[in-house]
Amino acid sequence: MNLGQQNLDNLPTEDLHFRVPAVATRLAVLRHALAQWAARVGLSDEDAEALVLASYEAMANSVEHAYRDQTQGLLDLRGEVDEAQHRVVITVTDYGRWQPPQPSNGLRGRGLPLIQGLTATSTITPTTAGTTVTMFWPLTQPC
Repeated sequence: MNLGQQNLDNLPTEDLHFRVPAVATRLAVLRHALAQWAARVGLSDEDAEALVLASYEAMANSVEHAYRDQTQGLLDLRGEVDEAQHRVVITVTDYGRWQPPQPSNGLRGRGLPLIQGLTATSTITPTTAGTTVTMFWPLTQPC
């Protein structure tokens, strides 16, 4: 789905996919689209807020860390309704290089624990081709 001049009122109620340049200026629109989509697919208000915050953190980590030595990169954001498991699945994928968490003075380094605390389950899969963060929330209402 293209985010250029897209009308966010036309977001799907099932699967969602955006592929955008991995730049910070794209994240606010993605966050807004996720909030609207999450409200439509049957998440509780609390889980929808957690989904938006955790997804935003995963996207921000990709933008800030994955392409550190590159001038450009891509970010994929997917939202899926897994009716068989009665849950919503969000994946954030970059195609850069994994940067292991660094020791911090307490002001940074909270992103991964935040994601883990906001999701029912989450996994981080770094590979030589990029990193995928997969997050799950239970559905409380039918789509």
